[in-house]
Amino acid sequence: MKKIFIILFLFLGCAHYSFSNDTLTSKIIIFRENSYYGSLINYKIYANDSLIVRLMNNSYFQYNCLPGKYSISVNNDTNNRIVINTEAAKTYYIRLGINTGFWSNSPEILMVDNAMASSRIKKSTMKEISENKISFSRPQHRIGLNFNIGGGFTKIIMFAMANGDESCISFGGGYGIGLKYGYEVNKLLDIAIDANYQYSMLIPYLDNASSSFQRYYISITPSLIIPFKKGETMRFKIGGGYSYYWSPILQIKSSKISEGWDDTWKYENVSGFHACLNFEMNMSKKILMNYGFKYYNVTYKFKSSDIKYPGSGNALYSPNGSGIDFVLGVSYLF
Repeated sequence: MKKIFIILFLFLGCAHYSFSNDTLTSKIIIFRENSYYGSLINYKIYANDSLIVRLMNNSYFQYNCLPGKYSISVNNDTNNRIVINTEAAKTYYIRLGINTGFWSNSPEILMVDNAMASSRIKKSTMKEISENKISFSRPQHRIGLNFNIGGGFTKIIMFAMANGDESCISFGGGYGIGLKYGYEVNKLLDIAIDANYQYSMLIPYLDNASSSFQRYYISITPSLIIPFKKGETMRFKIGGGYSYYWSPILQIKSSKISEGWDDTWKYENVSGFHACLNFEMNMSKKILMNYGFKYYNVTYKFKSSDIKYPGSGNALYSPNGSGIDFVLGVSYLF
């Protein structure tokens, strides 16, 4: 019987300590409502400069703390923080929202009314983050797709019309698609290899004649990594390198007009160089999106044809294929 009383006494003592401890703690609940913008990015929440959680879209996190002064911030940004003097047994709510911008979305935090916040959380599908999800290491490898659209620096007249208008083609620019592989060697250096197909056409389009220039190329690009907002999820990459172009072909179809013909003009495989500026954003742990601009410099040289051929002084004999493209891409990280 004595043993039973001792065990009961110990249990009551522990229970009293636990209940008393609950009345001494404060709660800060940070919640993030469901939103399309920035939905794949997890934002780091700090309390007094210590990372407490990575808050994902449509979720909330309960931070238990002793009464006192707490500075709550996003990404430890001094311009994006709230200071709270917590009291025992009280709960405080902070809402994380997203402001949309051109280059990126920026988070903001705001103290909200307890009744409103509690009601929103209960009525929503927000998921509670029960564990402190803090660790994250960006994978070094990536593979994905690039989509290009751009313009060449030189336009060559292909057809002149009776009303004085001209239809031209450029050996640079056009539309392109390609595969890419990249590897971040360290925090400052990235190396990427991409293989692309690009296609240019007549501007303006004609009903009775057409012409197009297509080519394949492979590029090797070492880049300098410049962190943006500490660089964990966003960064600029500035680089340049070597490009090799193969199977350049100019298709001419003008048999429907007077003295016209259909022919395929082949050009020699050539080398060139390029420079690019890209902005990258980690949409999630495995998905990365990039967009930016690419300048390239290349000159082609006529090789062979079946029917007609350009003279050595003709613009089509050694056309300038330089230009600037806008590049949009998506990659899988591993």
